Amino acid sequence: MFARFWLLLLVIHLTILCEQAFACASCGSGGDDPLILYPWENWKVYAGFARSEGFILVDASGREGLQLAPDTRNTTTMSVGHTFSNRLFSTVTAPYIVNKRRSYERSGWGDPMLTTRYTLLSQDISIDWQPQVQLIAALRAGKATSIYDYKDPAMLDVFGSGVPEWRMGLDVWHGMFDWKAGFAQAFTAPLASRRSQIGDVRNGWTMRSTVTMGYGWSDQGKVLIGVNREQTTNKTIDGETWSGSDVLSNSVFMSADAKVQHDNTVRLTVSRAAAFGAARNTSRSDSVTMALMRAF
Repeated sequence: MFARFWLLLLVIHLTILCEQAFACASCGSGGDDPLILYPWENWKVYAGFARSEGFILVDASGREGLQLAPDTRNTTTMSVGHTFSNRLFSTVTAPYIVNKRRSYERSGWGDPMLTTRYTLLSQDISIDWQPQVQLIAALRAGKATSIYDYKDPAMLDVFGSGVPEWRMGLDVWHGMFDWKAGFAQAFTAPLASRRSQIGDVRNGWTMRSTVTMGYGWSDQGKVLIGVNREQTTNKTIDGETWSGSDVLSNSVFMSADAKVQHDNTVRLTVSRAAAFGAARNTSRSDSVTMALMRAF
């Protein structure tokens, strides 16, 4: 009886060690869903600071220009998450943005977002080839100042998309071995937003693909490199397509996590937006993000 009891404790302990390798392909990739909770974490908070600079705007034909771009953008992101079961958790994320050009700056809140993840398939110590598979559902408010209602001549008061949207996606992650890999696919669909001077505005559908590869050291940390590809179809205004408003961007990033205490993790991410390949209606920039995560 006691032998079976200790064997059960050993299996539980080994399972927890393996679960500590859990992560996700999309979190930490420079996107807007940075926080993931493990099954044993009831509450978790994320505080991150990102500095972006070197903005170069890319127009609809792929040509580069410098007009109407901030010199720097500082983004402070706060996120809080709660676990409802060993498979289900939700997070609320809100960014505060400071756009600066020369000696002039404007600041304001970006669009808050509610995200829920459900684990369809968990990693298993007895089936080491089996990946973790999560479903993602998210809703973004779209209430921040946008290109549809800005007042600053240099557009430094643009902090959001201006259109509410929802997102569905799938995140596949394999972290059972030292070498790790993941893939995420998300689809974003806009909701119509009435603008008094424009009409009913609806952003295009967005498809975001993320591929990551990296290496981990037990439960102490990991380093990932990855690629994001984001495509958005044309906007519509009062049901008519706004030709030439589609977006294309290919970005790269490197992210490093390190556990400094049992419940504290620090993350450093460097990324370049529109780093390679074709680009349309986007901006090229370099970003560095430092973040702290703590579980309760």
